Amino acid sequence: MIKTFAIASVASMSAVAAMAGGYTAPVVEAAPVAPVVVPVYPTGWDGAYIGANINWGKSKVEAKGDLADALGKKISEPDGTNGALRAGYDWQSGNGVYGLGAEYNFGKYKDSLTGNYAALSDGDVKIDKAGTLFARAGYAFNDNWLAYGLLGYTWADAKYDDGASQKKGVDGVTYGLGAEYKFNQNWSSYLEYAYTDLGSFDTSIGKAEADLQQIKLGVNYRF
Repeated sequence: MIKTFAIASVASMSAVAAMAGGYTAPVVEAAPVAPVVVPVYPTGWDGAYIGANINWGKSKVEAKGDLADALGKKISEPDGTNGALRAGYDWQSGNGVYGLGAEYNFGKYKDSLTGNYAALSDGDVKIDKAGTLFARAGYAFNDNWLAYGLLGYTWADAKYDDGASQKKGVDGVTYGLGAEYKFNQNWSSYLEYAYTDLGSFDTSIGKAEADLQQIKLGVNYRF
């Protein structure tokens, strides 16, 4: 009887072991992970670009010599907000960036005569059709930020309009400072300050001189 009980126990244990070995746990598959797309930014500032800016400008038109002695120095201070188109090409060497460009301002800066000159006439003084050829050099802190200085040549029309328009061509040297930020491979924005000495010119009543200061906020499309 003991022998029979032992055989039955062994058989029972074998059955349990068989049942345990026969159980397979379910396989849980991990959810698929979407690949992370990393935007690719440009590695330099080389290349051509076109752009536009909105600018605020203020000019000073002042008398010189005998005219200033007779009627005072301040003639007018034309100002206003205008738009401009720009194009250029940059080269990069290490952190240095160098470029050539051109800009045309299609607006005008305008003001009436002031002081003793207003008593002579109620006309307006305008500075318009300003164009600039420039060279710039800067430092690229990384692929996105560029600080630069600018040196250029600017020409414009100085106009006096009291019903009979008088126009003089003026020109001079432009100095500027700016910073440009590149959003992606093609688009960048910039903030720039420029000062232009437009030199002296003759008017119907004497000699005058003018300058122009501009603050520009613009965007460029880079190829």
